Order: sequence, then C-alpha cells, then structure tokens
Amino acid sequence: MKKEKTSSKQSKKKEKEKAEEKKDKGATLKVLVPLLSKKETHPLFVEKVANKAKEIILLLVIDTHAMSGGFGFATNEIAGGNHLMQEVKTALGKKRKTCNDIIEWGDTATKIEHLAQLQRIDKLYIVNQDNQTFKDLLANMKISLKGIEIETVDIPEEE
Repeated sequence: MKKEKTSSKQSKKKEKEKAEEKKDKGATLKVLVPLLSKKETHPLFVEKVANKAKEIILLLVIDTHAMSGGFGFATNEIAGGNHLMQEVKTALGKKRKTCNDIIEWGDTATKIEHLAQLQRIDKLYIVNQDNQTFKDLLANMKISLKGIEIETVDIPEEE
C-alpha cells in the first residue's frame, strides 16, 4: 500500500510543478489590450504582452467624444485604428500568439470596463501616456476593475 501512496504523491507533486511552471511563464493569462495610444506596435510593448499572455484580445473603441489625435480614436480615424490593429496582430503573430480583435462604438472607459468583465480578463496592458484624459481613465479603471491587474508600459519617445 505504501507504494501506491508514494506514486500517487509523486504524480501529484509533478502535476503541481507543471502548474507552477505554466503560472511562471504566464501562459494562462487572458489579456486585454485597448488600443489607445497608437504606440501599441512598439517592440517593447508587443514583447511584454506576448510573454505573459495565453489569450489576447485587442480592443479598438471608436469614441465620438475622444480627443482627436492624442487619445483613443475619433470617428474620422476608423481607418487608422483598423490599420493599427492589423499591425499589432501581425507583431503578436510573429511571437506565435493569436489574438481576437474587437471594434466597439461608444465611451472608451465604459467599453474597456464591460469587455474586461464579460471576457473575465486577468490582466490589462496599456501604453502609458502623459495626458490628463489617460490619467483619469486609469484612475477610474483601477476603481472599477478590482481584481484585474492593470499594467502600464512606458514606451520611449522616438528621437
């Protein structure tokens, strides 16, 4: 009988070790990437997202109230947003990651919040921006998305 218990304990130990390895690799994370800054194609950002995610959802919000050019995508920038989304998908594909893309109309903050909750997102990746609208959005998300890790990634300015 002791042999059975020992082998059972060993197999449980191996299963636990495998689960920890997967956790360490971040291979089980479901990640949401809202495209807000137009810098999400930067290799540093793509690398961060690809290293941690098993499932990636790209979100493009067409926000009629967004500030044109600096934050989010206004209605007249739909083509640019679609192009950016395809570039991010291609960059993640080179890292052997697949992703789903979603385009939504409405308020950026509301759409991010609802999608994160509906899709049971584990982590949110956002390119850090130095403007008040972004800071307000980030503060609101930290309150409304408790339990979801939010990571901002600093992208160096192009020279």
